[in-house]
Amino acid sequence: LLCIAAGLVWANEVVPTSRTKLAISKNRGEVKEYLDGLRTEEGGNDPGGDEKYEVKPNVGDGRDIERWLFSDWLNSGSGAKPGRQKEPALPILKEAKWNSGDNPILVASALIGLCVVIASVTERVGTQLGAS
Repeated sequence: LLCIAAGLVWANEVVPTSRTKLAISKNRGEVKEYLDGLRTEEGGNDPGGDEKYEVKPNVGDGRDIERWLFSDWLNSGSGAKPGRQKEPALPILKEAKWNSGDNPILVASALIGLCVVIASVTERVGTQLGAS
């Protein structure tokens, strides 16, 4: 019961509030300044305005990993459509907002499930070989 309550608070209060704060910061706050810094440090190229700007991750200035991690945000101009732009990770649940391959909870759950399946199969094979 406590886990259900915590999950509801997380999904209905914490996540929407954090997304709103992030969207505001990405539009006119610290995150915007940080992303602009990553764009311009590439070699003085400033996208300026609404034009589409392709950020290349391999520049060699020591911030390549940062550019790779934020490439979705760096390459989406102000004219990009809001909302999901990626293919869903689970084709069955195409309309779910959390359904993307970069969702850490989804990826961790999939990896844990894979480990459980592998452990079950190896245990079954081990018992079959041991019984022979």
